[in-house]
Amino acid sequence: MNVCSESIYLIRKGEIFMRVEAKVKDRQLIDEKRRQIIEGAIKVFKEKGYHKATVREIAEEARIGLGSIYDYVQSKDDILYLFFENYLNAFYGRIKDLCSPREDPCDRLEMTYRAFVESAMELEDQVMLAYTQAKYVRRDYLRIILQKEFEIVRHFQDILEEALDGAKEMDPFMEANFLVYSGVFGVLRRWILKPGYDKQAVIDYLTQRQVGGLIQKIKQVRSEKGAK
Repeated sequence: MNVCSESIYLIRKGEIFMRVEAKVKDRQLIDEKRRQIIEGAIKVFKEKGYHKATVREIAEEARIGLGSIYDYVQSKDDILYLFFENYLNAFYGRIKDLCSPREDPCDRLEMTYRAFVESAMELEDQVMLAYTQAKYVRRDYLRIILQKEFEIVRHFQDILEEALDGAKEMDPFMEANFLVYSGVFGVLRRWILKPGYDKQAVIDYLTQRQVGGLIQKIKQVRSEKGAK
């Protein structure tokens, strides 16, 4: 375990986790105040961006005294990291909640991708902030955030590998990365899509366009493999 002035890094089973230091010891109070801080930060970051935002403005939006906010975080870097941690946990938690077990991996792939797009559309402000403000994340913090994001890529990869059943004609890792990238298309292009397309139309389009064609290709590859 390595300790630095701002946070504690924990290594468990090859994965790195970060615990942001707090001066108070009450876990419930820490969670509640950090929720307020994150909600305040989202509003300030959306309006001004991370670079121009100040801890004072975040504290005011969160309705926490400037002195008190430092009982729960030590820097603006901590606040940005906590935003990403909360965003990723909420995003992937929603995916798990929206997905029910499916024996057929192709059915599971379609349901998981639809849940991913639905979650992105539901959390669109946070998704947009994550994509536009990631450049301000400290490098060591970013490493942990990217590791968390990789978990969903690996989830898609596992489904694709099961669906392909050993066929080598497709690259599950590349396909999984493209699914995750394409899943936020509706958010990143919302400025031009919103006047003519509601959320459901975007969700249906992406699911049919990305997964529908991918499943057809998987079935073709599996059919050719079985014919050999």
